[in-house]
Amino acid sequence: MMENRELESGLDRNKNKYIVNIVRDTAMMKTYVKFYNRVKHPRVTMNLLFAGVVLIALPIAADGIALPGVIISYVMGALLVAMALFRQNIAVYQMKADPKVKENEKLSYLFGNTKIRVENEGKIETMGGYQDVYRVWEDERTYFVGMNEDDLLILPKDAFEKGEAKAFRDYILERTGADFVWKPTGLVNICKNKWMQLQMKMASRREDEEKK
Repeated sequence: MMENRELESGLDRNKNKYIVNIVRDTAMMKTYVKFYNRVKHPRVTMNLLFAGVVLIALPIAADGIALPGVIISYVMGALLVAMALFRQNIAVYQMKADPKVKENEKLSYLFGNTKIRVENEGKIETMGGYQDVYRVWEDERTYFVGMNEDDLLILPKDAFEKGEAKAFRDYILERTGADFVWKPTGLVNICKNKWMQLQMKMASRREDEEKK
């Protein structure tokens, strides 16, 4: 959530290095929810799905279960599977029900020489300086910029009004010195990323063993 910080008027948009325009619509909310789940709860969906399938299969695999137990297994299993498949939609519905969230709100993120600002309905608010950015995530379609502990800037690569999206990563990391995390969504890229992480761990272990 963005707090009211510093409101400005008459700011020359042309002086900004990058300008990114977004709309806080259903698609944007889903992007946020999917990202949050990937970062904070990466295994919840698979765990729910696995538990649901096991419960549904239990009466079939095991003989002699009483009728109440069969009913409970099927109902709870179906519920867990539904939660696994539709938990993102549930989270989006909850966001829309929040009176603090304005659906279809149009925002422009402005990246100047020293500050990051957001423009909303003609009003420009200073979010902070580049030193307030602590981490940058990236997937195939989007940059996610975490700053001020609570703020998360969602920057689709096809929403850049000014500045090249492919050069933004180097720009923001050079200015902030923040951590960078590649968080792909495509299956092929996920596998490549996991393999690279495994190789790095193995190399680190070999170095530790050689030092000993």
